[in-house]
Amino acid sequence: MKDLERIREIFLTEVDDETRLDNESKIIEWEKDMRENEALADWREHDITKSIAAQTKESYKDISVQLALNRNLTEEQRRSMWGKQDACLFILSFTEIDAQGKLDQIHDEIKIALNATN
Repeated sequence: MKDLERIREIFLTEVDDETRLDNESKIIEWEKDMRENEALADWREHDITKSIAAQTKESYKDISVQLALNRNLTEEQRRSMWGKQDACLFILSFTEIDAQGKLDQIHDEIKIALNATN
């Protein structure tokens, strides 16, 4: 946040109106992205979220084993299991998001912008 405050000081003073609007827009975007990803990182680290992810991974593994070993499944049963696997992957796409990586990326963008002013 300290870097963001420095950016605000540098990018919003002594610039023309158009540049100021562009800079304000970028700063607002960074702030929004940081809030969202911080909240997402907190959610991801919550015990319930970790439990959901673990259960989902276990279900996916169990379904995969059934599909691989049970040669007596009907086509309808296979499609149902593939659908369940798709649902597992959908849930995991939310619980396995790299929010900290996105936060690091935002901080890097801010540092690059700061370094460009030096």
